[in-house]
Amino acid sequence: MITVKRDPYQLHRTALAPLLPGAGKLELSKASKAAVSISEQEFTVFLLRQGLAPIWAAKLKKYELPLFSDETTKTLRQARLSATGEYLLQRKSLGAIRTALDEADIPHAVLKGQHTRERFFSEPALRPCADIDLLIDPADKVRAIKAMQGTGFTFYGSAEYISHECSLEKGKTYIDLHWDILRPGRTKIPMAQTILSMRQDYESHWGLSDNATLYLLLVHPVFTKYLTAPQASLVRQLDLIYLLESWANSWDTVVQLLSESGLKTAAWLSLMWLTVLTGVSAPPDVMSKLQPGKIRRRYLENWLVKDLSTHWLDLPRVVQLGFTLPAHDKWVDSVRAIKSIRDCRKLGKVTLATLEEQVS
Repeated sequence: MITVKRDPYQLHRTALAPLLPGAGKLELSKASKAAVSISEQEFTVFLLRQGLAPIWAAKLKKYELPLFSDETTKTLRQARLSATGEYLLQRKSLGAIRTALDEADIPHAVLKGQHTRERFFSEPALRPCADIDLLIDPADKVRAIKAMQGTGFTFYGSAEYISHECSLEKGKTYIDLHWDILRPGRTKIPMAQTILSMRQDYESHWGLSDNATLYLLLVHPVFTKYLTAPQASLVRQLDLIYLLESWANSWDTVVQLLSESGLKTAAWLSLMWLTVLTGVSAPPDVMSKLQPGKIRRRYLENWLVKDLSTHWLDLPRVVQLGFTLPAHDKWVDSVRAIKSIRDCRKLGKVTLATLEEQVS
C-alpha cells in the first residue's frame, strides 16, 4: 500500500487563506469546510497555538457562518475575549512604560506584535501578544532596568540570553527588554542603535519605522523560531502580510540594512516561505537582490518545502547547523556567529551576575 504524505503546510494555508487582504465570505467558507474535512478539533488547536483563533472568531461572527460545532465556536469566542482582555491590560502598560522611559531620557521602541498590531491591524485586540518587546541602546540597559524597577517591575535574567535581553515582570504584564535584535554575532555589525535611530512616535508608544519593522520581521523568525517550526506562530505571517499590503516605501533601505547585517539570505527565506503559504510575494527584483547562490538556494528551498525545521526540532543542533548557519550570507558570517554564540554562553553566568549587581 502506498502512503500519501499530507502537505506539511495544509493547516497553515487553510488557516491563513480567509485572513488575507481581499478575502471574504467565500474564502472563509471554503477554509472552514476544508478545516472540518481535515479535523475540526485538530484545526481548532492549531488556530489557538498559532495565535489566529481571535481573528477567526471575528471573521465567523462577521459573516455569520455556523460551519463549526458549538464547542469549537465557543472555544474561538473565548480566545477572542481573552485576547481582548490581555490587549487592554497591555495597552495601558504601554503608556506607563513610555512615561517611565521618557522621563529617564532613555530612547526606546516597541517591537514585534505589540507594535505591528497597532500599526497594521484594523482591530488590534485580535492580534494576541504574550509580552511587550522593547528595544534600547546597549549603553542604557542598566538605567532602563532601574527605571522599570521604579514602577514596580521585577528583573529576571537568564544566563542563556543575558547577552542581549532580559525579562521584567509586574503582575500579569511581562516585558522582554532587548539591547540587541539577535544574539551578538548573528549580524555583521551591531544593529540595535541603527534600528533604534529609525523609531517614530505613534502616540501610544515609540515604535520602529516601517522599514525597520520589515527588516526585523524578515530576519528575526529565521534565527529565533527556525522560521517554519511550530514555535514560529503564524500570526507573525499576518504581521508581514499586512505590512506589505500597506507598503508604500522603497525597498532600498531594507535591502541596505539586510546587506549591512549579512542577513539577505534570511530575508529571502522568510519571503519564500510567505509565498509558499499564501502566494504573497515581494517584487522579483528584490528577491533577485536577496537570494543566495544556486546551490545554497536549492538546498534551502528543499529545507522549506519539506519543513525540515519541524522534522528535526527534537535535535536543535541539526537545525542550527543545517538551517540557521546557511541563512547567513557568507560562511565567514556563519563562523563569526558560531564563535560569538560560544563566547556568550561561556560568559553568560558572569554577565548575569554583573548585571544583577548593577541593578540591585
